[in-house]
Amino acid sequence: MIRLQKDENETNIDNILNDIPNVTDDVEDNLNLDESDTNLEQGDNLDSFSKEVISALKSKNMPLLPLNYQAYFEQMLDNKNIEFQKKIYSLMETDTRNDERNINFEKTIHIAFANTRDILKCTSSIYKNLMLVNDIEKKCLNELNNNVISTKFIQETNSLQMQIDSQINQLKILYQKCNKILENINTNTMYDSKFDTYNKRYFINLVQDEKKMVEKFNHTSTIIMMTIPLIVTRYIKNDQTTALIIMKTIAKLLLKTSRRSDIIGYIGNGIFAMLLKHSDVFAAKKASERLIELLRNTNVILGNKEINLDLNIGISKLKSDRSAEESLNFAINALRNAQRSNTNYIIYKDDIDENQT
Repeated sequence: MIRLQKDENETNIDNILNDIPNVTDDVEDNLNLDESDTNLEQGDNLDSFSKEVISALKSKNMPLLPLNYQAYFEQMLDNKNIEFQKKIYSLMETDTRNDERNINFEKTIHIAFANTRDILKCTSSIYKNLMLVNDIEKKCLNELNNNVISTKFIQETNSLQMQIDSQINQLKILYQKCNKILENINTNTMYDSKFDTYNKRYFINLVQDEKKMVEKFNHTSTIIMMTIPLIVTRYIKNDQTTALIIMKTIAKLLLKTSRRSDIIGYIGNGIFAMLLKHSDVFAAKKASERLIELLRNTNVILGNKEINLDLNIGISKLKSDRSAEESLNFAINALRNAQRSNTNYIIYKDDIDENQT
């Protein structure tokens, strides 16, 4: 059973014990929101806030693209009063259903993928057995030809042998085609089937895309890498069931508390990653502090064991003079240092000067 102090969540995972691989301006709150205004989407309040977001984008010379608008919208929304935020987020909940449908769709594909893989394994065994039968039959035919036997029997057996040869060849071709299609499906999936986050490949692609945007428009984005501390890892090193529950708890917390413009991925070895668009290192630091505090208020109870959760975090910046892969590896290096020193979070050394307090 898992008991969360703030909310209740249910919770095969890569071996998290492996070594980690080397890879806004504030706007005045003057909306004067009437708490009785339940028809917010038709009122002036949302309209005026939307205009503020557009003005902020223009002031930063950012193109008025949907993704840029979303990132600024959510960041500026954090500066508004709680009641206004609640009403806006209630309107935004409808959009989350599309993401849920996509995740469920990919889960269905993953199940079909696994079942088809099993079929192919079975087909492979049948193919090998047919080849064996074929060899035995050829051997028997050679022996029969040396004896006095009905010509008709030999003709019928030869005909059957030709059919088997043809079917074996067709089976081989169909197997190869099906296997190629499955590999293509696997390559183009977006989500991690265990944690409902983006998978490693797709997350890296999104980081590379954002790097191009940083280069083109000269804005700031950051990367956060996070995992559980080594002390917790050692405590559960022989209990993969507990490890799975802890990782799913972290994933659910990240998905529940992050902004829609934040991109969350699972990159393996127990490490989650988050791309914060249009956020500097100071904002990434604040986000890290918030995540750590939320996780510390979350306990996992298994039998008689109560596990207090925590995070180590590494932070790096996406910069025009470094590749996306370098930024990802720098965040991982910072994470490794945070784990070794048991520090809440560490900013990559070349980005520390961006940490304005």
